[in-house]
Parts: sequence; C-alpha cells; structure tokens
Amino acid sequence: WKLQFISGRCAKNISFEREHKGMDDFYSRKDTKIIKGIAIVLMLIHHLWAFPERIGGTLRHLIELSDTSLIIHLGFFGRICVSIFFFCGGYGIYMESKERKIDILEKLKRLYMSYWKVFFIFIPIAFAFFRNQPLYCDCQEICAKYAIFSIRDFVANLLGLSCSYNGEWWFLYSYVIATITYPLIIKILDKFSDVVNIAIVFIGIIFVAQIFPAIKQIQVLDSLNGSYIYNAFLCQTAPFVATYWMGIVMAKGNLLVKLKDALNKNRLLNPIADVFWFGTIIFLREFYLGDVLDVIYVPFMIICSIDLLERMKWVKAILYKIGTKSTNMWLIHSFFCYYFYAVVKIIVFLKWAIPCLVMLLILTYIASVGVDLFWEYISKMRIKIAKNILPLICKKDVS
Repeated sequence: WKLQFISGRCAKNISFEREHKGMDDFYSRKDTKIIKGIAIVLMLIHHLWAFPERIGGTLRHLIELSDTSLIIHLGFFGRICVSIFFFCGGYGIYMESKERKIDILEKLKRLYMSYWKVFFIFIPIAFAFFRNQPLYCDCQEICAKYAIFSIRDFVANLLGLSCSYNGEWWFLYSYVIATITYPLIIKILDKFSDVVNIAIVFIGIIFVAQIFPAIKQIQVLDSLNGSYIYNAFLCQTAPFVATYWMGIVMAKGNLLVKLKDALNKNRLLNPIADVFWFGTIIFLREFYLGDVLDVIYVPFMIICSIDLLERMKWVKAILYKIGTKSTNMWLIHSFFCYYFYAVVKIIVFLKWAIPCLVMLLILTYIASVGVDLFWEYISKMRIKIAKNILPLICKKDVS
C-alpha cells in the first residue's frame, strides 16, 4: 500500500511537471526537425514550381485554378517556409535561454560556419565549371551568374552582405539581423503579459513593413535611405522577422501547448480538421490576406502538422531525416534548381511537377549528406595531422 501511495504521488508529480513543461513534450527538438523538414519541402516547392521562367518552362500539371495551375499557387504559398524557419529560430533561441545564457556571438559563429561549409564547396565549383552556360531559361542573369569573378563580390557574399552568387541566400542576412536583435527583443517582451506581447508583434509588423520604410520617403528625411543601420534594423523584411518575435512569444508563454489544448478541447484537432486548417491557410494567404498573418498561420500549421503526422509515421520519419539536413538543403538546393545548367536539366527532365520535386529533393539531400561527410573527413585529417605529423616536425626543429 505504501509503495502504491508513493508511486501514485510520483505519477502525479510527473504529470504536473509535464503539464507545466508542455512545450518540451509537445514541441520537442525532434518535432522542430520535422517542422524544418516540412519547411524545406515547401521551399523546394516554392522555387521549383512558382518560377517557370527560371527553369526553362512550366512543368506539367493536371489541375487549373482561377486560370492558373494549382502548382503555381502552391509554389507561391511555399514561401511561407521562410516564416516557419524564423518562427523555429525565435522559439528555439528562447528555449535554449532556459538552459543556459545565450551567447549571440557563438550562435552567429555556428550559423556562419554552416554557411561557409557550403560556400567553400559550391562557389569554387560554380566558377570552375559553370562560367560559360547556354541560355537555358528566360532569365539571362541566372544563366550568366558566374560569368565574371571579382574580389569585392566574393568578400561581400562570403560575409552574407550580398547574395549575388545565390539569390536564395538573402535569408542569411535577415536571420543574422534577427539574431542580433534578440537581447533587445527579449528585454521588451519580458516586461509584459502574453496578450500584450502578441499585440507588440502586430504593432512591430506595421512599423517595420509600413511606417519605417515610409519615413524614408519623406523629403526631409530621405538621407535615411543611405543609412545602413536604419535599413538593416528598422526596415526588416516583414512578416518574416515578426514570426521570429512570435516564436519567442509562443515559447515564453507556452502558447503552442495552450493553443493545441484549446483546439483539442473544441474537437478542432483531427485529420479532417487538420486538412481544413491547411486549406484555409492556403486560401487566405494566396487569395485574400497575403502573408501579413504568417505570425498566426505558422503556429496553426505547426500544431496541425504534428497532429496529422502522428498518423503517418513513415512520412514523419522522412521529414525528420530531411529536417536534420535543413540548413545544408536550404543553401544547396537552388544551385540544382536554377544555377547549374547540367543539374537543372536532370531535375526538369521528366517535365511533371511532382517527379521533378522528388528528384530535386533527393539530389539536394544527397549533396547535403556529402557536404557533411566531406567536412567530417577534413576534420579527421586535421586531427590526424595534429597528432602524428606535427610532433615529428617539432622534434626535427628541436634537434
């Protein structure tokens, strides 16, 4: 009886801890990888389906919608992937701050190291093998992307200040700015309740998307157009940076769990409801409200995705694998989709939207794994040299 009583109390304590740690149980690090896997698939859909002029023509499809192919609409919807990544970034940095003090320089170092690992492989390949390409699409700029090399462009791209080597790398600069502003943002959000913080996010959208850019147009203040600090920190890309803030707010108030519980309580979280929410978000974003409400769409998408994937284990496993390589895949995929002529032709060879997407996904994932293996090999060689060769050199010098 005593053992049962003690075990009962332990069970209650565990239940209490889980209830108050809900975000750890519901939206774990593994769930984050799965959501990033979804974001990568959406990113590939966006770049492959939404811009036929960049790949040599429209891919074949079956369904027309409002005089436009469904794949074009889905392609443009795929841009929500950026908001998802920003949300995950804000959510993740706050959760990390609960375990240890955030070192912004360390986070920026890790981000740039991931960037440079791809940069120092693919940019030399680009200039070595893809300087003289035929005009394979309607965008001449894409075909001649690596025709001319300059030190100035190289350094600017290396630092993430320019994305002339890969147009889809603009994300790096915006994410760096969002990361740098985290200490200030958290100081503000820590002072208010969840409701006020959500209001602050919406007010922030208005300021960075409308008010601050409009101020530059006032004749007396047009000098702000040349202000790097003003443009970098106050005229950020909205709503993407706002979803970063919303990620922090959601993590701080455990709001993802509260939203999930509210949907469950009202029987609005099940496979049919999940599909309904996805359809509603796509319709509102593409045909009615645009991307301004990504701060709302993304949390709903995360909750519905996790719920739906509980019934699709094999899809969940695939998305998790993709999510573990999300950074590499983001940095690599556009070379295969747009910039490397020979690979672009392989990607679009079948001419049908879904098979082309699968091909792009597979090749990008393989390349991402290859990048990691290459740098692991370099690291092992460096350690081997440090252990075996450097001591011999030192001995010779001593003698």
